[in-house]
Amino acid sequence: MTEAEGLSPSQATPSLADLVVIAAPRADEALGADLAQLDSPQWRAVPRVAVLATTDRDGLTRALELGADDAVASPVNLVELNARLRARLRSRADTNLVREAMRSRELMFDILQEAAAALRSDEIVETLVRRVGLALELAHCSFILAAPGERFGRVVAVAESPATRDLRVDLHRYPEILEALRSGKPVVISEINTHPLFAEIRTLWAEHGLQVDIGSVAVIPIPLQGRTAGVFLLRTGRKDPRLTPEQIEFAETLAQAAVRLLENEDRRAAIVRRQVGAISTDMLTGCGTLDALDRRIREEFQRARRYALSFSVVLLDVDQLRSFNERFGMAVGDKVMSELGGLLQRQIRAPDFVSRYGGDEFALVLPETDLEGARSSVQRVRQLVQAHPFPDIEPAERPKLSAGIVTFPHPSAVEIKDLFALVETALLRGKSQTDGRIGTAESVAA
Repeated sequence: MTEAEGLSPSQATPSLADLVVIAAPRADEALGADLAQLDSPQWRAVPRVAVLATTDRDGLTRALELGADDAVASPVNLVELNARLRARLRSRADTNLVREAMRSRELMFDILQEAAAALRSDEIVETLVRRVGLALELAHCSFILAAPGERFGRVVAVAESPATRDLRVDLHRYPEILEALRSGKPVVISEINTHPLFAEIRTLWAEHGLQVDIGSVAVIPIPLQGRTAGVFLLRTGRKDPRLTPEQIEFAETLAQAAVRLLENEDRRAAIVRRQVGAISTDMLTGCGTLDALDRRIREEFQRARRYALSFSVVLLDVDQLRSFNERFGMAVGDKVMSELGGLLQRQIRAPDFVSRYGGDEFALVLPETDLEGARSSVQRVRQLVQAHPFPDIEPAERPKLSAGIVTFPHPSAVEIKDLFALVETALLRGKSQTDGRIGTAESVAA
């Protein structure tokens, strides 16, 4: 509480006053002049209560007309005055909450508008990270792709360092991220220097003489396609104010909205993929063309990196096709490829993709399929081929398939072109085998 002779609001700030009480002899021009000094925009929200020395009850009306929010006249009942002041303070607090909520909603709407205007998923994520980091004035704000149980994650956007992308990080250095991935729930730590979750990492910091500028932390898991695919990481500095529940709620709401935007973008991409696929068909086999394959692998590569998923690419080589062409003519060889193309298309899963890769090769793209799953797919296709009746081909001469498999993520697959090189090498390994004939993009052929 501050008491002063006269008013000097220009020398103060609204944060110094929750309420102003003006003691005046009467409701006259002098009181009006005092109230006028408090009529600036920054002071207009501060309640003004006039306490009049006069017993004239008409003075109360006059005080309100001059700009007071409330007025009392002598004799002053202190209990009543105290109740009035408390009521005004409560009213101001409620008004401030409403205004803050409105500002938060307006800011949130503005951020979502910018994110929704983004053309690609990475732009949506970058917009979210940048705008939330600025809005909450955070020391650090980032988006990290990682799945539960993984050792490493990939930083895809950092608010304070926009140029930082595709940075591989060891999640064992981030116990808060590991806990959020494990539980699937937000992790909020107001003080990392005392929280038990950071006990082990604090010991390492001390051993290496590191002074880590982190105060509070919040980690918000990001569920995509029904699984946790990454986290939204918020941090304050040691000297900064700690993260508040309101700030965390703000970030959570935006993160949830961003998830919907990302999933909608995926659905739009799937529609476009189907439309493009309709005009990207190999005439002989009915499978996709090389251009269609290139687009599909590019989409799966980006999707797998974005959501921390795996996928496999399989090359299938028809071992005897040249022999069929030489013995029976090109027409028979073409029939074999046509039959195989139809067989593959009928048997693959809905999200899978099959393309003609070369004269005697097919390529399969198997989303969310690991190496063992790809092996099983190859064996299933082989069984179907052996049971299929091919025109002009005796059962004993049914075509046999060699296969090459590469599964992403792969340490040597940094770019999309790396996948093609790896799977072609894997196919050569498979063809060189006398048994099994499935090569993989590993150091040793399977």
